[in-house]
Amino acid sequence: MTLLVDAVLVAWCLAVVIAIVRAFNARPRRLAPLPEDVRDRLELGWRRTAARFLYEPQWAVGEADALVMSLLSARGRPLDHASLPREVRQARHDAAVAANGRPRDRTEALRRVLLQYRAAFRKLIGPRARNLLRRPTFD
Repeated sequence: MTLLVDAVLVAWCLAVVIAIVRAFNARPRRLAPLPEDVRDRLELGWRRTAARFLYEPQWAVGEADALVMSLLSARGRPLDHASLPREVRQARHDAAVAANGRPRDRTEALRRVLLQYRAAFRKLIGPRARNLLRRPTFD
């Protein structure tokens, strides 16, 4: 009887350890730091995309998706659909729905999608790193 209890306890402990290891491996990985030149290029691309929305909303949404994917790639994030952030997956879904909507409602739907991409872009690009090497001068 004690052998059976011991076997159950060992199996339970093993299951807990396996669950912990799986949870650790499934967590999102930290994003790699973004070099300043890449950051500047992506921010400039975003400003151009947002400005062009007025004239070509469908193009701007597609370009916003490409910029967010470039940002994810630059930060070392896998680009398969399952590992994309929830906000990006939702924006992609809403973009597909908006593209197939009625022409009268399409521009407003695309505007909301662009706002979703903007929120995801801002979250993923993060704040600028402060230059700790430069010391203020008090002359």
